[in-house]
Amino acid sequence: MTPYQYFAQPIVNITTKRVIVYELLLRQWTATTPHWRIPTDFDIDSQTTIHLLNTALKCLLPQSVSINLTNQQFADPKMLNALTAFAQTKMKPRQLTIELMQTPDFQTLKTIGAQYQQAGILIALDDVGSDNLYPAIKPMLPYVNTLKFAIQNLRRLGTPTTAAQRAALHFWFEQAETHQLLFTFEGIEDQADSALATSLGITRGQGYFFAHPQPITIKKDKS
Repeated sequence: MTPYQYFAQPIVNITTKRVIVYELLLRQWTATTPHWRIPTDFDIDSQTTIHLLNTALKCLLPQSVSINLTNQQFADPKMLNALTAFAQTKMKPRQLTIELMQTPDFQTLKTIGAQYQQAGILIALDDVGSDNLYPAIKPMLPYVNTLKFAIQNLRRLGTPTTAAQRAALHFWFEQAETHQLLFTFEGIEDQADSALATSLGITRGQGYFFAHPQPITIKKDKS
């Protein structure tokens, strides 16, 4: 058994609750506990990534998914070749999104990202406004497809959203609208967060209010 597995957390239409895409979150098995935990090292190789992705797609509907890559994985030619080949043979265009966990250097994003996009793979910048700030991201906006704003990085669980946090959310949503990018409001915890998104015109949401990350299990045939 591989020591890794993807857990799935949906990104949904905030109004209808329809699943738009599943974010696949890497977990590692710890035999001594035993339980699945967040890995200390996310740099798994391309072969393992493809195996986990293929396994997940056998279990999920819709089959639109996003996976997280480190900068090292994103720039790795073996990962590039493996994911583009998989996307072109096993998936429809725009069904696979790569979420960048950190901001890569501009030239890497421009050159490597173009090769992913030519294969029908979308590029997302994660944690904008918290881990990834506007001065570094501004020149990259024409070369990506989606932005994710993680409000949980700016506040403690269960605490109210401040005016400054609402302003930051609105700013990044406006950046996405200006550049015709997809936008996901991440970290929605309750009805107040959902209502905030709706008031700003945000339609894509992710967070515990909708679903926690869950293990992906193969559905048994009832016949």
